[in-house]
Amino acid sequence: MHLPFNASAAGDVQPFGVEPDRSQSTSGGSLPAITDGIDVSALIGKPQLFGRVKPLRNGFMIEPVANLVMQPGGRVGGHGHPNEGSWENYSFSEVPADQAFAFISGGNGYIPSSTWSQSMGDMPIGHFCDEPESLQAVQRLCLLPVHAPRPADDVVYLVASCQRFYEHTMPTLLEQLYAEGIPAERIKVVVNGSDRDEDRTIDGVEHAFSMHDGWEYSALYEGPRRWKFGYAFLMHDTNVIFPGFRRSIESFNRHFAWDHLPASPLARCLLGLYSHDFLKRLNPWLKTTHKISKRDGIIAEASAELLLRARSALVLGDAEANGHFKQAEWRELVDQFNTGTPRVRRVFPAIKLHKFIHAGPAKPEAL
Repeated sequence: MHLPFNASAAGDVQPFGVEPDRSQSTSGGSLPAITDGIDVSALIGKPQLFGRVKPLRNGFMIEPVANLVMQPGGRVGGHGHPNEGSWENYSFSEVPADQAFAFISGGNGYIPSSTWSQSMGDMPIGHFCDEPESLQAVQRLCLLPVHAPRPADDVVYLVASCQRFYEHTMPTLLEQLYAEGIPAERIKVVVNGSDRDEDRTIDGVEHAFSMHDGWEYSALYEGPRRWKFGYAFLMHDTNVIFPGFRRSIESFNRHFAWDHLPASPLARCLLGLYSHDFLKRLNPWLKTTHKISKRDGIIAEASAELLLRARSALVLGDAEANGHFKQAEWRELVDQFNTGTPRVRRVFPAIKLHKFIHAGPAKPEAL
């Protein structure tokens, strides 16, 4: 795969994907070049992730819709939506019919729901053309190859904790991580708000005690400075995980070298996978979050600031929903930590993880 990328203000071309080809040009300065034509024959019979392409400030994000297979003869397997009732070569674009195709609506068998005649690198790009016009007309779509998950030795689990809580919260969370088969050497804990910077190994788990005091941002700041990894999954010491968590995290689509793979479409609670390179690139900004108030930290998180800074992002899909992404869900109020401070349970179903968030007037410094 050859996919050049340019996302810097100065216009420097940055390599993107696998085996980058620096000879290719970019389009628009913020997205990989889009070219006419698709190698349709390379798609037939091979599993694909069908998704929507959304623009970011300096790149793009893909929201998964489903996994599907375009079979010979026009059949679509693995996906049951009427918009993709069948497929056929498309004769009315600017490229030959064998380099374009259309998904045909299942309701009548001839009206296309989307047409596909371009590629972003080697990723087919389509445009949604079915109803409702006001919401989805000419929405950009894509297909990504689905490969068998490979061993994820490059993934670490980066836990954000703090000096006040870690002795109370970490033992239970570590038991859950170990139950998922995650070894101690793959777990990294950042304890923010410490009185000195120190690296310490506690029961085989590496801890970074940091004077940086920026809530979860401290973990993202210290992680790439203290450890080497391909991707770090940021989680909180106030998370609870359930069986299947590790598989959900480590089976992500690796067709691109993603900057960020958020656990929900707008990266709520900052949960998700971050590449080491991305965090190093963000390090100067993350440093400025020292002493950020909880209110301002939530504003930056809810505004998807980290996600918008990514050059490439993929929302983590749910294997139980055929690869479709799921939004976070609000649940009941519960005193999860038996401290007299009720929290709201927020469920991230795609990754089998729950987050307990302060409710109403609760003090953010309290557990």
